[in-house]
Amino acid sequence: MIFISTVRIDKKHLKLLDKLISHLTLRGNKVSKKALVAKLIEDAMMAEGIEENEISGSITDDHAWKGLDDVFELGIEGLSENVDEILYQLNGEE
Repeated sequence: MIFISTVRIDKKHLKLLDKLISHLTLRGNKVSKKALVAKLIEDAMMAEGIEENEISGSITDDHAWKGLDDVFELGIEGLSENVDEILYQLNGEE
């Protein structure tokens, strides 16, 4: 399924996009604006370490959420409310 979306860019970046397409064309790589923007998005995702199939709308697919299954009980009463005091042994001090 193909979705259509309009992206508005300012004149400066439109000129830069045209210049980049011209440069690529002169090097023998004819490419459309649509294909170039798609490639730039995919390259940016790869550079950020995001896989295409990683993006989902469900929090239950998140690695951190899945890691909650491995949580264990420490047996320290009130740990979630007093974590800083317990961890840093503040005893009411800052």
